[in-house]
Amino acid sequence: MARYGWGRIADCVVVLLLAVSGQMQIWSQPDAWEPNAGVHAALLAAITFPLLVRRRHPLVVVIVAFSASWLQYELGGGQFQPWFADLMALYSVGAHAPLRQALAGAAVGATSVLAIDIPRLVDGEPVGEVVPAWFIFAGIWAFGRWMRRRRRETEELTERADTLEREQERQAQIAVAAERARIARELHDLVAHSMGVIVIQAQGSQRALDRDTAAVRASLQSIEATGRQGLAELRRLLGILTDAHSGEGTSPQPSLDRLGELVEGVRGAGLDTDLQCDGDVRPLPPGVELAAYRIVQEALTNALKHAHARSARVRVHYLPTRIDLEVADDGAGGTPKGNGHGLVGMRERVSLYGGTLSLGDAPEGGFPVRASIPVESAER
Repeated sequence: MARYGWGRIADCVVVLLLAVSGQMQIWSQPDAWEPNAGVHAALLAAITFPLLVRRRHPLVVVIVAFSASWLQYELGGGQFQPWFADLMALYSVGAHAPLRQALAGAAVGATSVLAIDIPRLVDGEPVGEVVPAWFIFAGIWAFGRWMRRRRRETEELTERADTLEREQERQAQIAVAAERARIARELHDLVAHSMGVIVIQAQGSQRALDRDTAAVRASLQSIEATGRQGLAELRRLLGILTDAHSGEGTSPQPSLDRLGELVEGVRGAGLDTDLQCDGDVRPLPPGVELAAYRIVQEALTNALKHAHARSARVRVHYLPTRIDLEVADDGAGGTPKGNGHGLVGMRERVSLYGGTLSLGDAPEGGFPVRASIPVESAER
């Protein structure tokens, strides 16, 4: 219904105009009430009303319309409505019928037209008044076939676009799941490290319990701080989908104090990189440091591999309640090419701590990455 809604309305309007105008022309003649007038009226109805179903049954409409038109002509009819209706029927069989039916409809139309026009030519009617109509009928049928092909191509392109969009969504979901699994494994290592520190400190406190009260108090304070950080990371860990069967190892996770090593490695690869740290430089919760390190690492990797930059600038700004990161380069700009997992990873790491991430081209060139990660919430 939806597909043919407007088409049916248009068909109804056209049929109404043809039928009403044709009937008025028939019944307004001086000999309107002779027997032939009723026959012409019935034939006109047979020619026009089938157009209502021309999209669903185009071959049937062509057969009925051309047959009735030929019969009306033989009975002396000379109206323009049958000619116009035949054009619509011939277009419909070209535009809405499979190839075999379309060829059959063309054959029916050609037979009817030639059955009328050949005798006219034999009777001496000028060729210029007869033959041009053949080209009009042929052109209308060919135009219908062309419209059918264009419609099919449009439908195929739409279907391909929908398929591609679904595939992109699926790949994005896979990338998010993979990155979350990676983050979860890293946080798992951090939590395990925190728990190990707590155990060692608790053992030391037991040994010093009767000898050094101050040392025990300091050890308990350290246990409390480590436990709070471990619980904060554990809560985040439980919120992420993990791959329990991953075979990756549990090597120590990097932190911000290793940014110097990262920058040196990037310089060795050919990217002149400047590192600047300002503000109240201090140890942060391990998860925050890991997220910040990975963001800087991914941004520098994109600058080196995809932007083909010659230099980059890394700025780490420590604030009381957050840490701000900025990585800028002088590359070509534009969204980094590749599978897009790096950008997904940045977003996931920032959103994990309720931070913000800004990606985009800069007026002076390059693809700057700016991230802000809250610290206060991570220490609760």
